[in-house]
Amino acid sequence: MADTIKGKLAEAGNAISETAQKVGNRIGEKAEEAKDWAKEKLHKAQNRADENADKAENAAEAAKEDAKAKAGGCDCN
Repeated sequence: MADTIKGKLAEAGNAISETAQKVGNRIGEKAEEAKDWAKEKLHKAQNRADENADKAENAAEAAKEDAKAKAGGCDCN
């Protein structure tokens, strides 16, 4: 334990420095978690968008085939 004001100030400065470093590390960890969460959500959204685009393309192709079959007089259903 410091007996002088200078020693007490040095101890307080060290304690503040250690606490600031812990807080900084914690903020960094949380920022990394937030980044990972956002990447995961973006990936899931992209997958859903790709699936919906594929479904729409398949539906359009089926509708085109149906229209072609009706126009040709084919009773292929």
